[in-house]
Amino acid sequence: MRAHPEETMKKTLLIILSLCLAAACLTGCGKEKSKFSIGNYKGLKYQAQTIEVTDEEVDKLVKSLEEQYITYKIDETRMETPVKSGDVVNIDYEGILAGETKPFDGGSAKGTHLEIGSGRFIAGFEDGLIGKKPGETVVLNLKFPDQYYENYAGKDVKFTVTINAIEKKIIPTISDEMVADYTDGLFKTVAEYRDYAKQYIENQKKESYRVSLKEELLGQVVASTTFDKLDEKKLDDYYSNLVNYYTALASNRGVSIETYISAYYGKSSNEFYAELKSIAEKTMKEELVLNEIISKEKIELTDASYSEKITEYMDRYGYTDQAKFEQDYTVEKIRQSMLFDLAIQKIIDYAVAE
Repeated sequence: MRAHPEETMKKTLLIILSLCLAAACLTGCGKEKSKFSIGNYKGLKYQAQTIEVTDEEVDKLVKSLEEQYITYKIDETRMETPVKSGDVVNIDYEGILAGETKPFDGGSAKGTHLEIGSGRFIAGFEDGLIGKKPGETVVLNLKFPDQYYENYAGKDVKFTVTINAIEKKIIPTISDEMVADYTDGLFKTVAEYRDYAKQYIENQKKESYRVSLKEELLGQVVASTTFDKLDEKKLDDYYSNLVNYYTALASNRGVSIETYISAYYGKSSNEFYAELKSIAEKTMKEELVLNEIISKEKIELTDASYSEKITEYMDRYGYTDQAKFEQDYTVEKIRQSMLFDLAIQKIIDYAVAE
């Protein structure tokens, strides 16, 4: 079955943990320099939450399937009328950067469906087609935003655009046939897909509540813990690993770290790095607290427990190959993450719902 659109949500918890544990492994061989007195982790209060799924939520998720089957048809009544905002146009386009003679990579396409006003293209592109008619060719002299992919950021570009037609967007009503096709036969009727959608939403809400409850209760423990001293070397390593991680992400997208920070997070570099320092300190404090609870409660992870939990972890982080999962994060870090989960579960077990 094809991946559901909502399943593209990124899960970075284990990634961040992996980065920070890597720092811990690098500096953990010497004497622990952090000094702290753990706060109370028993009998903490939290607000219980009832998980409910509304018909409206199910309808919205089921309806999103219809978007996978949108088709377009030339609007014969609009062959002589100008393009206006909200129209869907079929276009061919070619983009050439200033000083170049050939189209840039990814800058050309034929038969593209574009809704005017959708903001899919850079500023000036869609507005430049308004008032033009099918059959016309338009030359648009534009400029890429300063915060864009590094090879194009801030550069002048000329787009030559031919408007082939104004189209009607046809959104079909969901049917049993669509469901069977979309899910590769896993579900055969709309009713079955609705049941799946309801369960999917419920599971997402449970997971979200589980994460927020863990953060809330662990936050209470950390807040009540007295940290006399943190190992500065280890903290610096935590921070450096986080910076290296985001620098690699930027590089993979072909942009500088400064461009990546601005484009993806809307922050200045100083703001973002300050945030990473806070994350590093917060993570380090949480690990100190959790390791102390693991020690006090004598929490252990057996091989049997690991084998039982590994499937849950793989599902959570989108893996189907255990060997690949263990290669990406290492067994040591996965086991440590599981131990942390057991420690947090111990806090939850001791907690009192209000």
